[in-house]
Amino acid sequence: MYLLLERQRVDFAGKEYELQAEFYAVLTAICWAVGSLMEKTGIRLGNLTPVMGTAIRTVFSLTLLAFLSYPYWSELRSAGAKSIILVAAGGGVLAGGLGILFLYTGLKHGHISSVMTIAFCLTPVLGVILGVLVLKEKLSPLQVAGIVLCITGAAMTVFFRHPESA
Repeated sequence: MYLLLERQRVDFAGKEYELQAEFYAVLTAICWAVGSLMEKTGIRLGNLTPVMGTAIRTVFSLTLLAFLSYPYWSELRSAGAKSIILVAAGGGVLAGGLGILFLYTGLKHGHISSVMTIAFCLTPVLGVILGVLVLKEKLSPLQVAGIVLCITGAAMTVFFRHPESA
């Protein structure tokens, strides 16, 4: 566990970069990819509706997170109502509830290669757009090129899949 909390530093072209956030993003991607494969398989094997898959996932997520967050529950007293409402609405309702329900519906009715590509390639693109418009973040030309490549790659994965998968 210590290695996961340690700051990740990479030396690239003579400059040192701190990549702790990026390291966690990679771990997130691995968990979501493997987890989604397992979820699609479970929904198919059990002939479950997407809403039941979402409910099962939520019960287990809630149990795990209640255990992991227990030492931090005192933070709720000082967080403020607005903070809690934003996390509940954004993470609980939109991302955790509706987003997962839509993902499960897509996984039940489509190919994991298409559904995952659209969901998880479009997410950072929309995140960047929201970051620029709402949070006033600035983008470099290389970041814009990366976004274009992300959209291009997603389109190629979805529209040029093997004929036997169509």
